[in-house]
Amino acid sequence: MKVDIAVPKTRVDFLTYNTSEDLDPGDLVLVPVRKKTKYGIVIKKNSQREVSGIRNVQETLQKEFISSNLLTLYKWMAEYYLTSLGEILKVTLPSKILKKYEFVETKKLEPAKIRAPKPNYFQSIAIKKIAEALDKDAYATFLLHGITGSGKTEVYIRCVEKVINSEGRALVLVPEISMTPLLFKRFEERFHDKVVTIHSTLSGKDRRKIWHAVRDGKYSIVIGPRSTVFIPVPDLKIIIVDEEHDQSYKEHTRMPHYNARDVAVTRCRFENIVAVLGSATPQLESYYNSQTGKYQLLDLKERIDARPLPEIEIIDIREESKPYISPPLQSRIEQTIENGEQAIIFLNRRGFAASLMCPYCGFTARCKFCNLPLVYHKPEKDESASLSCHICGHRSPVRSTCPKCSRATLLYRGAGTQRIEELLRRTLKELNINEENRDSLIVRLDRDSVRLKGNMHNILKAFEQGKAKILLGTQLVTKGFDFHDVTLVGIVNADIVLHLPDFRSGERTFQVLTQVAGRSGRGSKPGKVLIQTYHPEQYGAIFGQLQNYGQFYRNELQLRQELDFPPFSRLILIRFKGTEESSVWKEAKRIHALLQKTGGFEIYGPNRSFYYKIRKHFRVFIVLKLRKDYPHRKLKFLQTYKTSKCLIEIDVDPLDVF
Repeated sequence: MKVDIAVPKTRVDFLTYNTSEDLDPGDLVLVPVRKKTKYGIVIKKNSQREVSGIRNVQETLQKEFISSNLLTLYKWMAEYYLTSLGEILKVTLPSKILKKYEFVETKKLEPAKIRAPKPNYFQSIAIKKIAEALDKDAYATFLLHGITGSGKTEVYIRCVEKVINSEGRALVLVPEISMTPLLFKRFEERFHDKVVTIHSTLSGKDRRKIWHAVRDGKYSIVIGPRSTVFIPVPDLKIIIVDEEHDQSYKEHTRMPHYNARDVAVTRCRFENIVAVLGSATPQLESYYNSQTGKYQLLDLKERIDARPLPEIEIIDIREESKPYISPPLQSRIEQTIENGEQAIIFLNRRGFAASLMCPYCGFTARCKFCNLPLVYHKPEKDESASLSCHICGHRSPVRSTCPKCSRATLLYRGAGTQRIEELLRRTLKELNINEENRDSLIVRLDRDSVRLKGNMHNILKAFEQGKAKILLGTQLVTKGFDFHDVTLVGIVNADIVLHLPDFRSGERTFQVLTQVAGRSGRGSKPGKVLIQTYHPEQYGAIFGQLQNYGQFYRNELQLRQELDFPPFSRLILIRFKGTEESSVWKEAKRIHALLQKTGGFEIYGPNRSFYYKIRKHFRVFIVLKLRKDYPHRKLKFLQTYKTSKCLIEIDVDPLDVF
């Protein structure tokens, strides 16, 4: 008998082998590939494929290793994301999967029992609707749209509780590893040792142990970031995607560029189970699906205990004497600290200054690889001062004189989180605060401060316990944290979020600002949000809608419809990368010609990427705009197209189109 077998890390869908055993789809086997022995997954028995030199399956390792539903999901991903089944298995199965470790149940101290809060009216309706769908054992997708602080997590927990009581299991996705401990703690308080978390900061050995333990049914609830969506969970009844709008669910760095939210919904469809997508600022496509009947919309229209939404005030920085911490923001920060309350200060830029330039000759320090301005980073605990490229990671020493005109007058332009931290410390010096405690009152949360393992946990713990009064950070501070003593959110420069040449920039701005504003006033005291901007008239419409997603959605949807952008069409981005500029453009033009012959869609490009050169690689892209029902198999030739001096990446449903 011949069988077709998918082998991870190969650029083909399957290879064909002979076997004397009765193998079925989903079985795990060992097969020869060239001069090596590799594991593979049987995807078809009784293959009719006729090729020469068919070799034999060496060994059957485990029957029914992957369920038929998961196998169907993998095949769908290969077709939809225009890649091979071998590439899909590379990201869906853990490395060194053949190393299975004996599961040893560890006895943990049982967490203190907590009293479950009573759901309010809107939570109760949402729980009831999802529970009814769970009773039907059929596919359904719910969009749980709740304003910030409306108690979406409690809805998740109640639905998972129902699933476990009926001897089912649940999968909960979070956008960032940083959010895993917070959600894990909430679930552990209610479900104790039935819950486990899995993520990339664990060792490879620990991840494999947990993966096999979950597959063998040792846990009832699995919590983790995007790759967790692929774990084979027996008797799975529900998949929850928290903060479904978050860009972290999209795989940006390697092929295939899948979106875990979309994969989760599709998996639920194949397994006939329930999907719950939760967000205060859903991606526009998700909300559109809820309006057209594809998803069921559940609205949480008020905060827990009917707490009011924070008051929002816009500050025109052009009219202020201080451009970074304006007098109104400084005054409010001082008042917050004096009242014993907490503040979150948001700036979406790391480092001390955005660039280093000479005011006389105009020289700007640039990355030698990308030709982009280098960001100045002040010296910190274990690192010296440096000029850093935030795109490719290149670092160079700080200059004291201009290399062009030799003057010692280099100026730092712009501000990052390090500079704002310095200004905030000056503000605290003016307050009547014990000098010994002053330095610990501000904590910074950005990619630099959490580089070392455990730093993020320590920073958040200090703020949660009230030891720190100001949490300063980049987009990490928008990730669904729930601090009840935060009464002030200050946005240092809202314009930074908006300046990317992408049709989603308005939506992304709305999401980021709404999420960070929603961290204020989640306790018993009312909240305040101060937004600093150089363009209040230009972005007034966006800022004014922060409390009204429905209004924003209607305005944005009308614009998308006029331009025929998603959700009214589908986009595919094809990116070309290579060290020889001429070769990159040559291949892009060759593909463009082939696409024109294929037809059935609009073609834009080839164009230079916004970041045209990263390290030594030039980047060019083509965007395809297709009908939503366009069959992707017509573009399958892109998967096998071979180039000698250029790498081609295919991104279906890209979140960034530049």
